[in-house]
Order: sequence, then C-alpha cells, then structure tokens
Amino acid sequence: MTETISPLSKQCAYCHQTKPVSEFRRRTGRRSKGMSRRGACRECRKLRGSEAAGNTRQPDREDIQLPGRPQNAGLPAREQSAPPLSAPAAEAGAGTPRAARVRQPKQAKEAGAAAPGLKGKARARAAEPARRAAQQRGPKPDPQDASALIPSAGGMILMRGHSDKGRRWHQEIDHELAVTLVREHAAVVVNRRTIRRLYSNKDFRTYILTRDNYTCCFCGLYGDTIDHLLPRAKGGHTTPDNCVCACNLCNQTKADQYVAEFMGR
Repeated sequence: MTETISPLSKQCAYCHQTKPVSEFRRRTGRRSKGMSRRGACRECRKLRGSEAAGNTRQPDREDIQLPGRPQNAGLPAREQSAPPLSAPAAEAGAGTPRAARVRQPKQAKEAGAAAPGLKGKARARAAEPARRAAQQRGPKPDPQDASALIPSAGGMILMRGHSDKGRRWHQEIDHELAVTLVREHAAVVVNRRTIRRLYSNKDFRTYILTRDNYTCCFCGLYGDTIDHLLPRAKGGHTTPDNCVCACNLCNQTKADQYVAEFMGR
C-alpha cells in the first residue's frame, strides 16, 4: 500500500492561516535553509502592497490591518498595554510619524540646519563654525588687549602662525609669554584662548631691516643683521619692540650684554 504524503504547509504570520509553502516566498542569504520561507503569504503581501500604494506616506508595520490579525500584533508587550494618549498629546503628535517624534541631540539639530544635504563627518564639519560661535562668550576681545587672555587649566595659550612657505602651524605656550608677545606687538588676540603670530621668520627680518632703514642702531653704519636689545639669554624675545637693526661687528661684539653695558665701554 502506497503512503500518501501530504503537501508541506506553513502558518502565515499576519492572517494566522495554514497555507501551502508555495504561497510564501523563499528566504535568501547564507543562513537560509532549503525549505526556509518568509512569514507573509501571497494574499497578505498583495493587501500590504495595495494599502501602501493608496497612502501618501509609507505606512508603518503597525498601521496595516490584515484579516485575522489583532490590533497590536507584533508590538512589544509594554506598547500593547500602554494607555491611550490624552487629547493634547494626541493633537501634538497627530500627522507626525513616530520616527520623526524621537528627540534628537542638540548638535544633530544644528548640523541638520547648517547642512541639510550632507551626512556623517561632512555634516559635522559644516556645523563646526556655528557650534564654535555658540560657545564663544561675550563680545570679541580687542586684538591688542592682552588682559583678555584666559589660560587653560594647565596655564597654556594656543598660538597660531604661518611659516615662510605659507604653511599654518600652532603650538601651546605659557600665558606669560603670550601676554608679552601681544604687548610687544608680535602677536594679536584672536579669542580668549588663542593668539596669532603676525610675522613669519622671513617677514620679521624684512620688517625690522626696512623699519630701521638698514642702519645699525649702535654705530650708525650699514647693518643687515638683527640684534635683541634684551638678550634672549636674559629673558628677551623676538618681538618688534625688542629687536633692532645692527651691523655684523656690533652684533657679535655685544653678544649677550645689556645695551647700557655695551654702549658704556
């Protein structure tokens, strides 16, 4: 006697009816097996497609009502047992998708307003100027006001500048040095934590020699070198107020002496 083999069947996840497996789509992917099928039958798929085409927006999975499916089927238990919203809350959320009502971080809102067409790192970079402007406190300080500088927790100030070839650089310096550079007209205040060096090495040399008309400050002859009035070995800095034009002989003879000591010889 021949044994009759009944066709394989599967229960639909939406209408909960048992139907042949031919009504279900095959699963694809590495983990799918030979008889693995998807959860929706053919009729439920057609019903979902027609409802999605009739709506102006893409319906959520919870908005689709299929025959034989409970109202809150597929939702977590905490959402199924949640009480209905009050009238003000329902009016506030009416017409807005649930994903759009999720609270977004403040930085994400600023980035979206600054660059709506960008994503990821490009969006964050576009919103960076707005974020820095929001963080700035009070009016912009005077470029020559060294008292406006506020050091970091380590007592440092950021100094920016450019090299002889035009490449930008930055480094951290002591607060006292930053104040000295601003007061001696070698740098200007950008903000309360940053100063900017005015001259590169080559530009500074040209500026000093042109300012003093290539004349030695000590002997009055032709000079093509730069000398520090207060030697660097004794705390002097390379600033316009502390540097003068000097000839090669006076520069080497003075060395690390004070001006009064050198001129009184």
